[in-house]
Amino acid sequence: MSGCQPQDALRRAALSYFEGPASDPQQLHQIDRARSCGDPLDIEILFYPTAGAVRWVHLQSQPLHESERPPEAFAWFFTDVTDERHRRGLEQLRASLLDPVALARPLAGQLQSLARGVLSLLPESAVCILLLQDDGYRLGCGATAGLSDRYLEAFENMTPGDMPGPASLAISRAEPVQIDDIATSASWRQHGDALVSQGFSASLSHPVVSAGKMLGCIDIYYRQGALSQLVVDEVAAVAASITAIALQLRGDRDRLRTLSCGMNQANLAIAILDARGHVTEINDCFEAQTGFGRADIVGRHLSELNCSDEGEEGWENWCQELLSSSGFDGELTLRRKSGGDYLAEVTSTVLRDSRGTITHYVSVLKDVTEHRESEAMLHQMAFFDPMTGLPNRRLLLDRLEMVLASGRRHRRVSALIFLDLDQFKRVNDVFGHSVGDAALKVLSRRLEALVREQDTVARLGGDEFVVLLPDLDASISPDVSRTVRRLAGKLALAVREPFEIDGHQHHLQASMGITLLPKGLETAEDLLREADIALYRSKAAGLGEVTFFEAGMQLQVQEFADLERDLRHALMHGELFIFLQSQVNGDGRMVAAEALTRWCHPTRGFIPPVQFIPVAEECGLIIELGAWIFAEVCKLSVRVNASGPVLPLSINVSLRQFQQEGFVQSVKHILQQTGANPANLVLEVTESLLGDEMGDAVGVMAELSRLGLQFSIDDFGTGYSNLARLKQMPLCELKIDKSFVQDLAEGSNDAAIVEAILGIAKSLHLSVVAEGVETRAQADFLRQRGCDRMQGYFFARPEPAEVLLREWLEPTVGGALCAESKVH
Repeated sequence: MSGCQPQDALRRAALSYFEGPASDPQQLHQIDRARSCGDPLDIEILFYPTAGAVRWVHLQSQPLHESERPPEAFAWFFTDVTDERHRRGLEQLRASLLDPVALARPLAGQLQSLARGVLSLLPESAVCILLLQDDGYRLGCGATAGLSDRYLEAFENMTPGDMPGPASLAISRAEPVQIDDIATSASWRQHGDALVSQGFSASLSHPVVSAGKMLGCIDIYYRQGALSQLVVDEVAAVAASITAIALQLRGDRDRLRTLSCGMNQANLAIAILDARGHVTEINDCFEAQTGFGRADIVGRHLSELNCSDEGEEGWENWCQELLSSSGFDGELTLRRKSGGDYLAEVTSTVLRDSRGTITHYVSVLKDVTEHRESEAMLHQMAFFDPMTGLPNRRLLLDRLEMVLASGRRHRRVSALIFLDLDQFKRVNDVFGHSVGDAALKVLSRRLEALVREQDTVARLGGDEFVVLLPDLDASISPDVSRTVRRLAGKLALAVREPFEIDGHQHHLQASMGITLLPKGLETAEDLLREADIALYRSKAAGLGEVTFFEAGMQLQVQEFADLERDLRHALMHGELFIFLQSQVNGDGRMVAAEALTRWCHPTRGFIPPVQFIPVAEECGLIIELGAWIFAEVCKLSVRVNASGPVLPLSINVSLRQFQQEGFVQSVKHILQQTGANPANLVLEVTESLLGDEMGDAVGVMAELSRLGLQFSIDDFGTGYSNLARLKQMPLCELKIDKSFVQDLAEGSNDAAIVEAILGIAKSLHLSVVAEGVETRAQADFLRQRGCDRMQGYFFARPEPAEVLLREWLEPTVGGALCAESKVH
């Protein structure tokens, strides 16, 4: 601890271990007095080793003597309490400066207290809090501690271009800047000598940021090696966070003060009502004009204050109009308390929170006022969700950062649970937002009842909640995972428990994503993103699922994002192509073709549709992709049918396209632009259209059918297969899925299914196309049972559209005979 050998330690004066630039003279006097008087001593004091950083030690001094004789020597026992002292200091700093009473002090006082607090945590250091001025590029001194008059005088004479270099760099880069040698650093060429003369050799500049806005910088100056760099970094980060909060609240107070000043100087009477219509405040002008004081009307409902000449019914109607969601603006005859009437111009304005919920009404009678709020309310607004009272995202991230720092320092594992209510939008849509809000309040209380006092249940907004579980164990292990999963199960049960609102019983369930921490150098935002990714996986697996984050999930999300980005690029830069696969009749002659999309990636080569179509569906790109495919096939249809016999072309259309507003107009526009004959086009849809929302889809199909387009059910037999609904659709054909064709043999289940589909189609007067025909036996089976058309590798693989159209427009006898010979 002392940094010297025993023989060297004996030559060193005892008090010299405690003597340094930051020593407390009173403590040195205590030690000296205890030695002179022979008294024991128990104190915490700064310890200066021969080499290395200054430490805090717990010193216990015991005199060594026999009987009543004066002590001959003293035994000193040292315990290194640097880390514990540092932890306590940080907690005390946060607690003292983030207390609502402390936050209500003037900003200068808050910053000066912060600077002194930093100095107490970092002996032999100095601190300067620099604030960005209103112009956004000049820096001003907000508070200092430990700096000499020489440096402060130099600082006062600085021009904008002479501002401390590291601070400007930290602000421009939005990241801390460390200088290990002030004397040789180009960044300190202007004013570094003032710091060096004070014994400082290193500096750390940490930017102050709030909600993405740069506010200033914390500069800490110290002697290289005298302090642990990790300690300096952590103190700087905490100081920057506290400064950001103080500046944000200062801005809020300034805005409120400005509004308050304007209200009090206005010559109009103002009354503020809560969302239920109770008067909460009036101004002096209101009392002067109406005669009604606060004791008369504050706390009473507006309907009780009939001060008009319109009678009870008229007053009640006006109250309803004033408390409407659109507010009120008009003239009204009111009665003063003394009984006299007067005409007032009344304007009632609705105040809403960030979610659109009405919180207050401001009624102005020739005045404009603001609703004054206490500093405690400002704190509540800044850190808590106004509806549920739970911590909001801002407070959650602050606590999560502290849990991360504590977990890394003390090697303790914590967990983060991201909870999202499944299909909660349906509650709002069916029962209204008031019921939805009430449900969220009930749920908030249930979640809070299941966690420990040190845990945090936060609401991020909407139907998203996060549960932070700090200090679970010493390491990430299966036991920790099981513990967190058990709690997640309890949370899920609490969500699923029915609750009654307005006489109706409601049911909810939630999906959850979980991540454990710390695993590395993740930030609070990183951990939220990990839990969100795990939640996304839960949603994909099914409603009500719980999933732990795994490193591979991030890679999959990144791969999805890369594929989406590349697909958008492909659409814009011609990397997508139309292929055609022929459909043949019973004689083996090509009579139609299906359009298929192929993607030739510049670096990855051909990417199969099974990979990029789901991506397009999920990210919404299927709308743009589907329009491009339809337009390209229309152009092909025009070419082929203008130069030879008619070749019907089939195009796959997704459910998302049918749900797109304006889909029919888009199709009509493309047909007009290309001049394609809709009678030669067949739109293939899946059986998912036969689901619960079939009615809208059938209406769209009917409009498209009136344009002349034909419809086919693709992969028939693999989905709903609701025959009653099938009859309602304007179809011309059914397509048998290849899964039924692959195992066609006499007496097999697939054969029976195929024969049944052929029978259904015949009874409904629909033609049938069999997909996936790959063998002669399959072709013979289908041809013998009257299948209208066949499609598959046995006849032809998908080919570039140009190749197939050339074969169609310039057929060879040999080619035709070859196709026929495969069937006969």
